[in-house]
Amino acid sequence: MKSIYIYKMALRNIGRNKRRTILSLSAIALAVIFVCFMKSYIIGFTKNIKNNIFLFESGHIKILNKDFVKEEKLMPLDLNIWGYKESYREVIDKIKDIKGIKYILPRTRFVSILPLEGKIKTIMGMALDAKLEEKINPIKEKIVKGRLFKRFAPGQYEMVVGRALANDLKVKVGDKITLMAKTAEEGLGHMTFKIVGIVSYGIGEVDKNYFFIPLSVAAKFLKMENEVGEIDIFLDNPDESVSIAEKMNNILEEQPDNPYRAYSWEHQKDGQYYKLITMADRIYNVVYIVFLVLASLVIINTTMMVIYERLKEIGTISSLGMRPFAIVRLFFYEALIISIIGSFVGTIFGGILSYVVSKQGINVAKLTGGGTSFQVSNIIYTHFGIDLLIFSFLFGVIVTAICVFIPSLRAAKIEPVKALRSEI
Repeated sequence: MKSIYIYKMALRNIGRNKRRTILSLSAIALAVIFVCFMKSYIIGFTKNIKNNIFLFESGHIKILNKDFVKEEKLMPLDLNIWGYKESYREVIDKIKDIKGIKYILPRTRFVSILPLEGKIKTIMGMALDAKLEEKINPIKEKIVKGRLFKRFAPGQYEMVVGRALANDLKVKVGDKITLMAKTAEEGLGHMTFKIVGIVSYGIGEVDKNYFFIPLSVAAKFLKMENEVGEIDIFLDNPDESVSIAEKMNNILEEQPDNPYRAYSWEHQKDGQYYKLITMADRIYNVVYIVFLVLASLVIINTTMMVIYERLKEIGTISSLGMRPFAIVRLFFYEALIISIIGSFVGTIFGGILSYVVSKQGINVAKLTGGGTSFQVSNIIYTHFGIDLLIFSFLFGVIVTAICVFIPSLRAAKIEPVKALRSEI
């Protein structure tokens, strides 16, 4: 009965001083909105880094020639994947039925050079099969001018160029450029390409340095008929990359004198990608903790201010015989009710904001006044999910409940005479 009476008293107190109640509700709601949005942004930011590394650099697993790994910085095209007897497809056939594999993408990346205003410019080429890639790398959807290259274009060789690279080269759709590159036969090959499309992935370094051609054209340009530089594998669950790579290696090693090995993204380039992603996670987790502390301080300051403003009220009810523990419960109930309402409102508005940005994105390139690093897209899409909403709501409720306990316990122990005089 006492608990019900104190609960009803807490409800009356909340309605009695509307200004104080609105102040507390607003502080909690704003803190929850801030926490909700920042969590969604940081999750989206780190996810963006991972996806870009997976898409353009590591895949989830990459099959390479073992000798290529030893000289990877030189990108030797002669140390490629040629299969066992006839074609690189023989390697794909051996691992394609492993459970957990989603996509298998043969690719060749290579360095190409071209003369530009009396100087030699180095750019990165990626040869791929657009049809195989369309579900995970929708290059056709990223075309901003022109069209995607054709797999077979009689009488001409077609290419798609990054938008920033096209601006740098001062070329447009329809222009032709002649590129040179070291071939798999260790000679110098050259080929004239027609630019049929301008592509923009919204990733600074990709748009600035990359061009794309069909695998079939690269086979002629780089003297790599039935050969590719690498086989990139994408999984249903990237967290299984190590175990699935081990299964692949067990299968590949069954071949006599097998020259190939599968490398999970964690183990590529001496763990460089793993270290980068882990470091990004740690940095942004620290940043988020700072945001949590700042948001908590808003709630703490508001809660303590409200309690110490009510010292005379505490002195009055204490002099009337209410025990200290009952006073603490009274303030706890008040704070709990207000925190539930404030956290709910904050979660709704924070969730709406996160949802809108998850669809429209934030142009961080404009906000920072320039391009972003290779791993980060110019536009970041926030994360939105039920986990985000639950966390944000519980944050507001739990922080408020904890914050109100200590000052209310201290205030309840003050002698009624001192409380009535507002003496702490």
